Amino acid sequence: MKNLQLGCLDQPVDGWLNTDISPHVLVARIPLAAWLLHKLGMMPDERYEQHRRGVFKRVKRLDLTRRFAFADGSFDNVFSAHVLEHLYREDAERCVREVHRVLKSGGVFRVTVPDLDRGVAAYDPGTPESFLTFMYETHEKRDENRHHWMYNEHSLGRLLREAGFSEIQRCRYREGRCPDLDRLDNRPEETLFMEAVK
Repeated sequence: MKNLQLGCLDQPVDGWLNTDISPHVLVARIPLAAWLLHKLGMMPDERYEQHRRGVFKRVKRLDLTRRFAFADGSFDNVFSAHVLEHLYREDAERCVREVHRVLKSGGVFRVTVPDLDRGVAAYDPGTPESFLTFMYETHEKRDENRHHWMYNEHSLGRLLREAGFSEIQRCRYREGRCPDLDRLDNRPEETLFMEAVK
């Protein structure tokens, strides 16, 4: 595989090495585990159907807070959609440095996150709950599913620069140098799209 997707969850894309840390990746490798969890009422119908279709068998487990198990310069492109905001700041910095390490020279990193500026602009003091949900994913019970740090164009650009990237630019939905954006970009609302070159 020449291309790496980080944090794909249930959206693996053909032609990419799709990765995630979801427990579903491990469940998919244990025969009958998904069936048993579904039978016990611990897995909703929609997730069970994804397991039946083999969605999570197409995903490799990768912990973005640790060194990636790939050699330097392994990939032409890396894609990450709505992942960095779920990492604590120090882990996000480490992750972006790892992306830089595993990219080939001239490789493209496309990263999308919720746009902090748009979220702040939409803040209404009369209904602060929607803003807090945007900021922290307050409906999520598991810590790893909540937002831990948010970005705007300037802070994300600085993070990429400090990791060694150049040619950093804001992009539009499904527009940019990264291939397969028609299949990768799937969240146009309130999203900041950025690309950077190693």
